[in-house]
Amino acid sequence: MSMTPQEVIKNLGDLPPLPKVATRAIQISVDSDTSSEELQRLIRTDQALSAQLLKVSNSAMFGRMREVATLPEAIMTLGFSTSRSVVIASSVKNLFSRGPAGNQERILWEHALATAILGSAFSRAMHYAFTEETFMAGLMHDIGKIVLTLKFPEAYDTLLRHVHEQGGEGPSLELETFGFDHAMVGEALLGSWNLTEGIEAAARWHHDPIQAPKETQRLVALVALGNQVAIDLQIGVGSPEALVGATWEAMDILKLDDATYQRHRATALEALERDKSLITGF
Repeated sequence: MSMTPQEVIKNLGDLPPLPKVATRAIQISVDSDTSSEELQRLIRTDQALSAQLLKVSNSAMFGRMREVATLPEAIMTLGFSTSRSVVIASSVKNLFSRGPAGNQERILWEHALATAILGSAFSRAMHYAFTEETFMAGLMHDIGKIVLTLKFPEAYDTLLRHVHEQGGEGPSLELETFGFDHAMVGEALLGSWNLTEGIEAAARWHHDPIQAPKETQRLVALVALGNQVAIDLQIGVGSPEALVGATWEAMDILKLDDATYQRHRATALEALERDKSLITGF
């Protein structure tokens, strides 16, 4: 018999904690008054984070004539918004390294990052004020898959390979196999971390955004669109056809006709191409 979301939460046991640097990075991402000095102080607490920011700022994408050698230079090169995104992505990636290392983990991470870039690009194109939160929600939308990988490594690896090789709807197979799906598990995890309601809702409802709480529906819809485009590009595991319903719901929530959607989609694809070093650099 299938478990309820409440039972899922109770039976997950000890969930992986959110790293302290990631917690502060999230606060920075939603605080419009945060200064570059505060961001530098956070980055200096983590040597790997410092190295990652310098690596991205020196990538071919930015075409620097000379090497960027200091954090202030790196932040100036990337811009404050992109620098915050790199900090958050670097922090969150650690969560994707808790399961067995391998190709599956890499696929999940690249999909999360692509969804974040694409969803936030849709948000920016539509002039919404929660672009940074959309980026964070995109990174976290499939975090439940990481928990399932940790809890049921063999069974879930087999399920993901089945979806990758034979298609089908992952959430339905998860419900059939475990009695709950990754969206329910993601909601449980993010709820335990006390993240924003929008980020939690995106994890739970990105396959069915019309079911999200009214005040979070636009953010969830943006993540759903990012998720669709990422799968369209074969970045991640899943069938594009399985997401069509969620995309129609998202377009309805955002009041997008097909022509406007296609225009914003083209803008999002440009953003993904421009920011591809965020994927190749991690």
